[in-house]
Amino acid sequence: MNRKKILSIALATLMLSTVLVGCGNNNKTTNGAKTDVSQKTKAVKDKIVYALWSAPTGVFNPLLSDTQYDDAVLDLTYSSLLKFDKDLNLHCDLAESYTISPDNMTITFKLKKAAKWHDGQNLTTKDIAFTFTSMADKGYTGSRYGDVEKIKGAKAYHEGKSKSIEGIQIVDDYTIKFQFEEVYSPGLVNIGGMGIIPKHIWEKAPIATWKEKKDLLNKPVGSGPYKLVTFEPGQSVQLESFDGYYGNKAKTKKFIFKVSNQETAQAELANGTVDIADISTLKKKDIEGLKADKLDVVSYPNNKFQYMGFNLRQDKFKDVKVRQAFTYAIDRKLILDKLLEGNGKIVNTTIVPTSWAYPKADLLNSYDFNLNKSKSLLKEAGWNDKDANGTLENAKNEEFKVVLKYPVGDKSREQCASIIQKSLKDVGVKVELQSMEFPTLMDQVVGNHQFDLYLMANVLGSDPDPKPYWHSTSASDKKGEFAWNISSFKNAKADDLIQKGLSTLDTKERKKTYEDFGILMNKELPWVYLYSQNVVKAYNPKLKNFNPTTYVDFLNVEDWYIEQ
Repeated sequence: MNRKKILSIALATLMLSTVLVGCGNNNKTTNGAKTDVSQKTKAVKDKIVYALWSAPTGVFNPLLSDTQYDDAVLDLTYSSLLKFDKDLNLHCDLAESYTISPDNMTITFKLKKAAKWHDGQNLTTKDIAFTFTSMADKGYTGSRYGDVEKIKGAKAYHEGKSKSIEGIQIVDDYTIKFQFEEVYSPGLVNIGGMGIIPKHIWEKAPIATWKEKKDLLNKPVGSGPYKLVTFEPGQSVQLESFDGYYGNKAKTKKFIFKVSNQETAQAELANGTVDIADISTLKKKDIEGLKADKLDVVSYPNNKFQYMGFNLRQDKFKDVKVRQAFTYAIDRKLILDKLLEGNGKIVNTTIVPTSWAYPKADLLNSYDFNLNKSKSLLKEAGWNDKDANGTLENAKNEEFKVVLKYPVGDKSREQCASIIQKSLKDVGVKVELQSMEFPTLMDQVVGNHQFDLYLMANVLGSDPDPKPYWHSTSASDKKGEFAWNISSFKNAKADDLIQKGLSTLDTKERKKTYEDFGILMNKELPWVYLYSQNVVKAYNPKLKNFNPTTYVDFLNVEDWYIEQ
C-alpha cells in the first residue's frame, strides 16, 4: 500500500516560503560512499534481478495500484512531475520548473519538452490534465480521489454537475496550472508525486471499466527509465531500458522483478540468481552468513508498519473494550524481541514511527502485555466463559470465534499470525487462521469486506495524510467497492482533526493536530498496531549506486549497474 514517494513536509515548507522554484540538477547521483558512475574500465552486467516475496497483481496503473508489489514496477516505468533525493532535496522529474502563487493557492508547472511515452509519442500537459481529471471522474474506482478533491471545481465534476475542472488549466502543451479551493497542505505532494498516465492510451476505455482492462493494465505505457517487456503472473516482470527516456538512460539494459521465496533467499543471493533481496525477516546468524558470503547488507528504518485490522461493521468489534482487550492480550514486545530479534519498534498509533508527526511516547497508551487486563475488559464488554470450556460466550450464548486472514510471502507476518492465535486463545477467543495469496486477500478484505480480522502492512510517507485511510468518507460497506478505510472506522472527531491537518501549511500547527489525531487513534484502536520492522537488504557487492532510503526504494535506479 506505498501511495507516495515524495515527502510533503519539505514541500509544505517550500510552499510557505517560495514563489519561483528551481528544481536543481535532476541527472546527478547523490547517494553517498557506494556511488560510482564510472564505467570506463569494467564491463557491465546486462541485467539486475530484484526479488519480491509476493507477486505483483498486474495493476500497472498508478491511479489504480494499491499494492507495494505493483508499485515497485510503477516506480521504474512511470514518471511524476517531482521527486526527492534521500536528503529531501527537491528535484524536478517531468517538470522543468514550477511556480507557487503568493497565496499558496495555485501551482504552475512547466514540462520538459524531451519527455516521451514508451510508444514514442510526446508527453504533454494534455496527459497531465487527463491524469488528474480521471481521478475526479464519477466512474473512477481507485482510492485517490481525495488527492484531487480540493482542486477548484473537482467536487462539482465528481458529482456530475460540471463537464470540466476549472482548477486544472492547460496554458499550452508544456505549461499547466492547478488552482485549489483553499490552502491545502498536501496539494503539492499529491500533484507532484502522482504517476502520470498517457491520455491516448487510457481514453480508449470508460474510466469505470479500467480495472477490468487486463490488456491495458498488464502492458503499461509509461515514461520512466524502464519499459515493461513481459509480465508472467506469479513469476516475474521483465523491464528493459527506454532509449527515449528524457533523463539519463538506464545503465543496465534489463531489470527483472522475480517472485521468489524467503526460504531460498540465501541460496539465490549466494549463487547470483538474485542480485537484491529484502532479508528483513532472516535471523541475525543468517544475515551474518550472507556477509560471510561476501554479500553487502544495508539496514534502515521502515516507512511501513504491520497491524491487525478489525472489521468494525461487525457488532462484536464495535465495543472499544474488545479492541483494547485484544491489544493487551498480544505480547508485542515478545514478537519484537524473539521473532524480530529486536530489529524494529513497537507501534502504538496509525502513524509510522519514523514520521515527524508520531506523538511522544508518554502521550500514548503502550498497551503492555496484560492477560488479566484483557480478560477484565472482555468481561466488561459482555463476554464470559459460562460453561468453563475455555471459550467466551456473549449474552446470546454465541462463542467468540473469529477468522484471521493474512497473505503468504512474509515469514515474520506468518509467524506472527500463529502467536496472535495462541494469545487470543489464552483469553477465550477462538481464532482460525486463513492464509492466501495477496491478490485474493485484497479482493476479500479490501474489495468485498469479507473478514473478521486481517493482517497487513500500512505504507506511509513522512507526511501522514490520514484521509485515504481514516476519514469516514474513505470507508465503503458496498461489496465490490475497494476503499482504504478497510475497517470502516467512522469517527466525527477523527474527521475534524484530519480536515484541520490538511487545511494549514503551518508545520507546528499540523504537528499538534496530528499528535491529537495519533492519541485519538491510540484510544480507539480500529487496528491492533503491531510493529515496524527495520528494512534489511542484501545485494550483489558489485552493484553500484544502490542506496535505498526509508522513503525511496528505487533512488536513481537508472544509475544502478553491476560490474562483471
